[in-house]
Amino acid sequence: MASDEAPAIQARGDLEMLGISLLCEWDVLVFLHRHGVILNSEGQIARLLGYGKSAVASALDKLESSGLAQRSRSSRGIRLFRFALPADSRSGSFFDLMNLTEQRSGRLLVANILRPRTRRELAEQRDGLHLL
Repeated sequence: MASDEAPAIQARGDLEMLGISLLCEWDVLVFLHRHGVILNSEGQIARLLGYGKSAVASALDKLESSGLAQRSRSSRGIRLFRFALPADSRSGSFFDLMNLTEQRSGRLLVANILRPRTRRELAEQRDGLHLL
């Protein structure tokens, strides 16, 4: 049983190291990594990824503030976006996750870790009696 949980434990640690807490953030980061440099608007990236513009804008803000992405100033709503993984311990975490998500089972694992939890699920994770 412990070996079955090892990939999930490792993935959680890697996501935490990168500061990724939402699936949208992971998807935006992978999108930027795969495209290298992209000239686009936040709305266009949102449409390509299937998220709302505000979710993508928030993800880009978080990725930029953590040093995982860079973006230029806006010119008529268009920006230059770039993947920017710093050369520190986070690079190992990022590439471990990329290797994990090459397989469908790894993608599902990461998606499950990052999916929003219901109030009931959160209560079940805690000990003791909790009223919802």
